[in-house]
Amino acid sequence: MLHQDVLMADIDVDQWRNAQSLLLRSAKGARRLVVIHEKGEVVKFRHTAGAEVAGRVDRVDDPHNLARELYDANSALVDFVVVMERDAVDSYFAQIQDAWDIEADLDVFVQQTYAALDEYSDGIVTYPGAARDTLGLQWRIGSSLDEVNAAARALVAPGSSVVLGVHENGVLWASLLLDFDEDWKVTSVTTVDPTKVDISLPRAEVLDRVVEWLESTGKRVSLGLVLDGDGAREMLAAPTAEKAAVLARLVSEGGGTTRP
Repeated sequence: MLHQDVLMADIDVDQWRNAQSLLLRSAKGARRLVVIHEKGEVVKFRHTAGAEVAGRVDRVDDPHNLARELYDANSALVDFVVVMERDAVDSYFAQIQDAWDIEADLDVFVQQTYAALDEYSDGIVTYPGAARDTLGLQWRIGSSLDEVNAAARALVAPGSSVVLGVHENGVLWASLLLDFDEDWKVTSVTTVDPTKVDISLPRAEVLDRVVEWLESTGKRVSLGLVLDGDGAREMLAAPTAEKAAVLARLVSEGGGTTRP
């Protein structure tokens, strides 16, 4: 879905940050108990915030059981536990670097980096949840890459643009502007420019202004969607099979605006 040469420019810092907080969960921002060992000998045992934790160990014999026991003993202090063997981590990153293909779509490469963690299931262990579903940046959209691609093909005209936004506290709080090529690959990702559009306008009006602005630059908008904050969070949390029904209800109840 993401073109290998996707353009990311003219991004408003506030709207980008808000969109990320809504759409992504960062392992870096989580409370973590980190255990690093070399062939079983522990070389690091630390809570990321420096908190005192229970169950310190000097050797790792069963990383899966250890991760579970440490989490159970410290669940009030941690979001997850990670137990890593240094050689496994080095091998994983070497594999990822070797797998880079400049011609590949970026989202495909990123998906492969997470899937590759399964090959190091004993060397890179997290609890609760598998490493591929815990580490790095995880989407909060409730849909797989294949499901997102299918939705784009069903809802977006090839060679057109999409406006997605969240209206909260009286302003356009977050936005994403996506340009698609004829193969439904995203060639540009940016946000609404507050110097071009008054983001303090009511939800429906601000969507109209964003579409008018984009079309004045020669783009063709085939889909526009702006939801209230609560509605956006509800739709993102819904299973893929229920998202269309949730969206229809939100729009009918006045919690969202669509174009066309």
